[in-house]
Amino acid sequence: MNAPTILVAFASVGGNTAQTAALLAGAASAAGAQVTGPLDVRGRDAAILRGFDGLLLGEPTWGEGTHHTDFAPFDESMAALLQPGCTLAGVGAAAFGGCDRAYRHFGRAVELIEDRLVACGAKVVQRGLKIELAHNESSRAFTAQWARHFVARLRGELEWQPWRPAMGKAEVDAVMGVSPEERQRRDNAGLM
Repeated sequence: MNAPTILVAFASVGGNTAQTAALLAGAASAAGAQVTGPLDVRGRDAAILRGFDGLLLGEPTWGEGTHHTDFAPFDESMAALLQPGCTLAGVGAAAFGGCDRAYRHFGRAVELIEDRLVACGAKVVQRGLKIELAHNESSRAFTAQWARHFVARLRGELEWQPWRPAMGKAEVDAVMGVSPEERQRRDNAGLM
């Protein structure tokens, strides 16, 4: 598969998940994929997910670990339109989203999206990407690499990565460029 077709779709509240979607679309395109999006899922049904080799779906985690209100109708559409018959069989997928360690369910929207994708027949080919609060130089570089790896996995150039367990807080710190020492300092100071 020389130029896989990829859809990048998202819901966003403050713009951080939209920024992640734009970074992913740009990096996947630069890696040689034919990218559609990023598309905001508000007001759309899940039929837009059909016909692609790969899907990158994202949203911020809402409250205590539920879908954001802008993504929930899209998830319901996935359950109704794509889950019966596993319509997305053979499609590679991955999820991304915003998170905040102040909440008990850290970035759970990523896992909710992955679970729905699997229920619809898609194969999650790499661990979900979690960005805490707002992007920085480190997270932008990691996001671009994550997109390149996704394209390489669709092409068969990289092995598919187990997607469970999900990315935890220490791994998100690494994405964000926060060392263990800096995390300890922040925790001691009561900072995020």
